[in-house]
This record gives sequence, C-alpha cells and structure tokens, in this order.
Amino acid sequence: MFTERFRSHHDAEGGLEALLGNKGGGMGRLLKMKSWSSVEKKLAESPKDLPRGVYIHVPYCDRICSFCNLNRTERGSADLDAYAAYLSDEIKTFGAYPYIRERPFGTVYFGGGTPTILSTEQLSRILNALHDHIPLTDDCEISVETTQHNLGVKKALALAARGVNRFSVGIQTFSGRGRKVLGRTYDSEKAIDALKELRAAFTGVLGIDIIYSYPGQSLEELSEDAELCLSLGIDSVSFYSLMIHKGSALSHSIAHNQIQFERDIAWDRERHHLFYKKLTDGGFTLLELSKLVRPGRDAYRYIHIQYENGELLPLGSGAGGNLAGFRMYSMAPGRRFVSPVDKRHERYYRMLGELQFGLYNAAKMAEGLSGGTENAIREKIDELHSLGFLDPVPGSSNYTLSPDGVFWGNNIAVEVLGAAIHAAKKEKKVYG
Repeated sequence: MFTERFRSHHDAEGGLEALLGNKGGGMGRLLKMKSWSSVEKKLAESPKDLPRGVYIHVPYCDRICSFCNLNRTERGSADLDAYAAYLSDEIKTFGAYPYIRERPFGTVYFGGGTPTILSTEQLSRILNALHDHIPLTDDCEISVETTQHNLGVKKALALAARGVNRFSVGIQTFSGRGRKVLGRTYDSEKAIDALKELRAAFTGVLGIDIIYSYPGQSLEELSEDAELCLSLGIDSVSFYSLMIHKGSALSHSIAHNQIQFERDIAWDRERHHLFYKKLTDGGFTLLELSKLVRPGRDAYRYIHIQYENGELLPLGSGAGGNLAGFRMYSMAPGRRFVSPVDKRHERYYRMLGELQFGLYNAAKMAEGLSGGTENAIREKIDELHSLGFLDPVPGSSNYTLSPDGVFWGNNIAVEVLGAAIHAAKKEKKVYG
C-alpha cells in the first residue's frame, strides 16, 4: 500500500500539509506575524484551562553527532555562563505575567543540542529560576536530554536534588562499530558501564535513544542493543530509523562514497520488527510510534502536551511553542517570531499528534474533526484492518496498531486524515 515511509512525525506533518495545501513546513502554519505587544496583552489575562509545559532549548554540543543537523552549534567560544543567565532572565520575565503565574506547569523539558553541556552550577541556576518564578505542579516531570560523557553520576544526583526526575540519554547503539559510524564518544564497554552506574544511582525515569537501520547494522548488533535495553533496567526506549539529513557529516560521507549505505523498506522493516518484538516480549509497551516503555515507569508528559494541543512555553535560542493562542519561535536573544494559531486546519495537526499514540476510533476522530467525516474514517480504518495494519480491541470500538502498523504508523495517520479531509471538503467543512 505504501512505497515511501514517513519515518517521523515531522515527515507526517509534511504529508498532511500537502493534503491541506499548506507550504513551508512548520512555518507554513504561521499567519501574519504579530508584534510582541499583542502577545503581552494575552499574557496579562488569566490562562486557558489546558495542560501545559515549558520547553528550554540549549543549542550547544561539544561534539556534533555524524547524523545530526538539528538546531545546535559546536561549543567553540560560546559563553555558556551568559546563556544560562539569559535563560534565567527569560524565566523571570515570563514568570511575572498572570497567564504564567496563575496556573501550574506539569512538565519542563530541557532539549538541544546537549543541555548537560552546561555545568551543574549553570543548570542549577536555571532550575532555581524555574522554581522561583514559574509555578510547577507538585509532581512536575522535569526532563533533561544528555549524552553520557556530559552526565556523570555526581552531576545527575545534583540535578535530581533540584527536581530533575527524568533523563533521556543519547546512546544510539551499544555496538562499538556502530558507535564509530554514528560519532558517539564512548566505546561500547564504557557506554554500558556508565549506564549501569547511572541506573544504580538515579531512581527517577531513565530513558535512552536507540537508532536502528544505520549503515552496515547487522541483526546481531541490533539484537544485542535490545537485550541490553532489557537487562540494564532502562525505563523507556525511543527507537528511530536512521534519517539521513542533508548537511550532516554522515550524509556527506555517504554522498562521497566514504561510507556505503543502501537500504530498502524490507531491510528497514526487518530491523524495526526485530527490535520491537524483543522489547515487547520483554514487557515493554508502546507509548507512541517511536517510544516503548516499561508499564508505569515513564508517563512522558512532555510528548502528550506537544501532540495533544497543550500549551508549551518556549525558552532559549531555537525553541518553539504554542502559548495563549500564539505560535512562538525564539530565534535568538531578543528575536522572537509570534503569530496567531491558524485555526482553519489546527484540528488536523492535533489529530495527527494524537494518532502518534496508535489508537484509532472513528467516532472520536470524527468528533475532533467534523461530523461529516465519520463514515470516511470508518471505511479507511476497515481497509487498514483488512490489510493487517490495525487490530480491533475486543469489547470496544477502538483499534490499535499491529507491529506492521507501528512501522507504517505515520503513513497510516496521514492516510486516515486524507480520507477525512476529502470527506470534509465534500461537506465544505474543512475550514469550519
């Protein structure tokens, strides 16, 4: 049914944008830019009754991974102390607005780049500012992305003492050969030992990233990665098929035949299914298309807010979010783009996010889109079920993704939304 795979939510957004006739990626969803004073008027009001979180971006790394083209800069001469001061000042500034201070935030996510390139003292300064100026729920999830070499046990425990209760560690693979291909710092043995030490000392949620389908990856290497995920006491695993981003060091090496890399859908699918089966057989369950979790250990509230139309306060150079009816993009200190949320199509983007969790219900989807779409959605779900992508949940009207459905999950979401968009256009409700 599908010939090209959407490997990420971002890819799926591109597919949805094509169906809706939007252009320009995420920026294509912006309406006319507004002045900051327009936002300040809203921030002087009481907040909406929506789940919300804080996203803090640290766009620096001390080493750029071979596959990465994200919004980050090699540390070089960056003044990290000045950046920590800037973030702390941003927190204090936003914390003065009624829209921020009158309702607590349930999650804080430090992304990057590598947030732990900041010292313990610098991160503590930012965390202290959060606790002093931003209301947080008593059980607030505070997550920090990190590489292994930027987070020792001492640093992890110091951050935990200031409220950090979730770390996401960029392992990518435990294979020594694979780690060289992907530009990781530690060798295999040291990576495993460091993770064991962190797990023994840190009682919070410990998640890792694993990349599959990288150049030359054998099934044995991937199987060992899965077995280590099971044996090391990891709480959650984000598993991604390697995406070759233009501008990355890896894309350059492949283009110049320095690394041989040929893969097809069957090769990719075989590795996905091997890893997925080993972890689910070992007790993990699907949280969202690219994340498996030990039941009860990782709620990952940040991703729920991101996907389910919650509010996200963006702080730091390169951060984006959605607050008080505005989309915000912080390009650099003092440079922030803001635009009203485009409500014409927002329901479809929200639904695309909700479908990342792999649950399909025609009636509920139609309710979230428009009533005239239910039959079209139901017909498409029935078709996908007949093809083996969706499994009915006994005693309910719900369907969940089969292993093949997880593999093709982003394509399936766009396919179902395409049927809904076509039906809505017939009913002339797509812009309602």
